[in-house]
Amino acid sequence: MPRLPSLIERASPTGTFNGTPPDKLPAENGIHVWRMAVAMPFVTFVFVALRFYSRVYMLKAKKFTLDDYIVALTMIVCIAHSVLMAIATYNGMGLHIWQYNSELNSRYYLWIGITSEFYVLGLCGFKCALLILYLQLFGVYTRFRWACYGTLFFCVGYLFCNMLTEFLGCHPIKKKWEPDVPGYCINSIAAATFYGACNMASDLTIAILPLTMIWKLQIATRQQKVGLSLILSSGFIAWAVAVARWGIATFNLVGTADRPWWAGASFTLSILEIHTGLICACVATLGPLWKLAYAQVRDWAGCHSFTSSKSTTWPSFVRKPGQSQSSDETKRPSRCAIEEHIVPSDPANSRSTHGNSTLNASHEDEYGLLDLSDWRPNASREDMSHRSAGDV
Repeated sequence: MPRLPSLIERASPTGTFNGTPPDKLPAENGIHVWRMAVAMPFVTFVFVALRFYSRVYMLKAKKFTLDDYIVALTMIVCIAHSVLMAIATYNGMGLHIWQYNSELNSRYYLWIGITSEFYVLGLCGFKCALLILYLQLFGVYTRFRWACYGTLFFCVGYLFCNMLTEFLGCHPIKKKWEPDVPGYCINSIAAATFYGACNMASDLTIAILPLTMIWKLQIATRQQKVGLSLILSSGFIAWAVAVARWGIATFNLVGTADRPWWAGASFTLSILEIHTGLICACVATLGPLWKLAYAQVRDWAGCHSFTSSKSTTWPSFVRKPGQSQSSDETKRPSRCAIEEHIVPSDPANSRSTHGNSTLNASHEDEYGLLDLSDWRPNASREDMSHRSAGDV
């Protein structure tokens, strides 16, 4: 294994750094890192704000769910990560290896360690938010529920280990940013490769999970199933970013000696990855906004329903004009109604999974996504404004 010593040396770089840093930082790839760190929090905040606007003002939610709190905390983590990344660009991130001196090299690796902890927290946040959302929508089915629990346990487990190895990967810890200090470090190539593979596998699993339930919906048309698939499986975007980042990071570790410059490209995608993941977690909860936008586009295109307004099918939680809030239509969906609404097309599977499950408020459609009757051409703002205040 002649290449093993060189790989270990690259994993824990040592040597003399006699370069001349640029007069003005950030520079080189650090500029792209800085721009991404400044721009993405604003974009992500818009989607997070729309999520809570939809919950509070359109669905009239009286209380927030667990994934709402996780999204809010993850937004704070993402902002902190972006701020720290921007600061890291003033400490050498993105420069070429020959532009470092010993002092700048130490500062650079110190800031890598700090930002990596917030990066892992951001990953854990948006993955957990998506999985908890799936449990709220389809958790009544035993097999799907256990699949979500298993994925959630896997994500939290490997990300917790990732945080530990980032913080305790060198002994003493100071050796992480001062390589000349006596001690030892773990092989960061093996660790980065393993955690990167786990990250891609978990993102892909999270993106595929809702598809297994959406295409079993009985009353949904193919067009509605495609729409739900696009909304709930937007995690494929985060998975694509994770694949690109992992590829660049792997090349940075084993394919080039100019590691800091290539790390700049990798860290740029790291910022994009956690923000994209959080956006995907919010996009999946904007059901009322998607329905309203869909209705407006159909109206602008001149498409109208051929059925009369008297025969229009109203969602179970929408109050019909002229009716009091105490009417039967304004009551929350009953257990039987929801079961009939999302029963898979396979009766055998329905009996085997649904027979051992119970449906309670936590399993109801909190976001109006599964209320497919509201996806109709003649839906309007007036329809949406009649949502019952009792709907959570």
